[in-house]
Amino acid sequence: MAVRAVAELLVSQYRVLESIGSGAMSTVYRAEDTTSNRIVALKVLAEKYANDREALARFEREGRACMSLHHPNICAVYSLERWRGRPFLVMELLEGTTLAQRMKSGQIRPQGVAVIGVPILSALETAHALGIVHRDIKPGNLFLTKTGQVKVLDFGLAKVRTPFPAAQMTDATAVTFVTMPGTMLGTLGYIAPEQMRGELLDGRADIFSFGVVMYEAMTGTLPMPGRERSPLPGPIGPFIERCIHPDRDARFRSATEAREALAALQFN
Repeated sequence: MAVRAVAELLVSQYRVLESIGSGAMSTVYRAEDTTSNRIVALKVLAEKYANDREALARFEREGRACMSLHHPNICAVYSLERWRGRPFLVMELLEGTTLAQRMKSGQIRPQGVAVIGVPILSALETAHALGIVHRDIKPGNLFLTKTGQVKVLDFGLAKVRTPFPAAQMTDATAVTFVTMPGTMLGTLGYIAPEQMRGELLDGRADIFSFGVVMYEAMTGTLPMPGRERSPLPGPIGPFIERCIHPDRDARFRSATEAREALAALQFN
């Protein structure tokens, strides 16, 4: 739906003002809640998925997961509603840019990575404490607001308690697989080895993905297995290496432990 075509559209009680983003499965609109005059974001499932049980389950799982999470560094979801048979999320409206977009303008210094990383780990602490593993931490799911906050987005792959199907993957291209039978969940290049193997996960899988994102933010490359890695300057190097260790038992035991370690680093 084009931006110029949505000005008069009412979605339930919400007056759509403009389209502000779209992906493979949904479109996000800036909208006004006509009952409260609050400006919100509406994330509407794409019409082609309206009868897709797996896509509906993923979309609704994101809504339920986020509504259970209350943290300043997690994008708030106010409600999960339906319009013309299609579900949509009423969300906190964020102004700013994703980390993926920020990284296009250049690498981030270690001090900047720490400033971004501590609140991300704090958000993951809250999710993990409720038994929610994000499973798709990547630059596109991390948002930097104009006011300097960091927000974790998109819990659509979260809170699944069954093992993932095993798969053989040889190319770490960043391709997202939706929740369909026989497919892998997550984004290649960022997911932990145990996630690739289809094993049951805990919060250490998110710590691995977090470490990959921080490495990429500083170097502009992904830490590919078997390839020479760009050296990381200063004390953050050992921290990142521990986050992305292929053996989860060698990583930080929790997001709390990782956050405390990152916050304690001293930079010149």
